[in-house]
Amino acid sequence: MQNLRITGGYLKGRSIATLKSGTARYTSSKVREAAFNLIGDVKGKRVLDLYAGSGSFSVESISRGAIEATCIENSKEMVGLLKDNVASLSINKYCQVLYMDVRYAIPFLHGRKYSFDIIFIDPPYEKGHIEETMGLLRAHPVYSRDAVILLEHSKREHIGSSCKEGWTEVTTRRYGDTVITILEPGIAP
Repeated sequence: MQNLRITGGYLKGRSIATLKSGTARYTSSKVREAAFNLIGDVKGKRVLDLYAGSGSFSVESISRGAIEATCIENSKEMVGLLKDNVASLSINKYCQVLYMDVRYAIPFLHGRKYSFDIIFIDPPYEKGHIEETMGLLRAHPVYSRDAVILLEHSKREHIGSSCKEGWTEVTTRRYGDTVITILEPGIAP
């Protein structure tokens, strides 16, 4: 195992465990810190972390004042790691972990009237998941009127206009191979 450091909030400096296997790609501390600088204050916000992996974005959100995070992950091994990370940092009561595929999780959360202020989408790079996920969010809105969506993707992945339909692109920033695109609703849900 290797570790990622939390970059802000009351858990700053604490570690998040990761798996050494080559199957997972983790958001670097530099990119996470930049993403939070771009979206600003998260105090009092509800976070949806799609393709959550180790849960670093959710943990960082809770550390910085988010009131709750819901993590969606479909790898049993990663869900175990994510739950261990949440437990080791004593944030279980703020962080819900769902062992589900995103394709089922979004309609499930919509059916239960969930509403999130920040949605982080960080799927495996270059597999078309972002467009599919954005389509699911349009069909099953689980976001508040003032929501922010953060897309983390490869610089080789083009985020087309059909993907952003109904959303306004606020900014796009590149950090090496990684790109962060921030969207806000163009129309109310």
